[in-house]
Amino acid sequence: MINTKEFITNDKGALTALKTVEVEWVLKTGERPQLMEKPGSEKIWDCDLVLLALGFTGADKTISNQMGLEMDQRTNYVANESYQTNNPKIFTAGDMRRGQSLIVWAISEGREAAKCVDTFLMGSSSLPSKGDQDLLSA
Repeated sequence: MINTKEFITNDKGALTALKTVEVEWVLKTGERPQLMEKPGSEKIWDCDLVLLALGFTGADKTISNQMGLEMDQRTNYVANESYQTNNPKIFTAGDMRRGQSLIVWAISEGREAAKCVDTFLMGSSSLPSKGDQDLLSA
């Protein structure tokens, strides 16, 4: 597996090459797998076009560290049944709470979290929920 380290351009800003490095997943007990570079494996590839295909590798830790939010081993934000994090004023849903999943789960969780936020702010909510008898008639 290779990872792109740098986009190389000419003096006009046009792409001319990529610098890559070979990587491998390293598993450490009790930690999330990490991509590690193989020393001495850098290579320059001539090119004039790059297409990006990105996969989800977990949430960035910057915001959670700044806000003091608890994360699980897979870097998902930990939340209770009301979608609240360890800071009761911060809610989370979808990929940030469950990890990468289908968009329908993210939509469902977003709707449920919205109802919980509404209840938190207003004391009650009239927003529909998947726990309602007939969500379609709401």
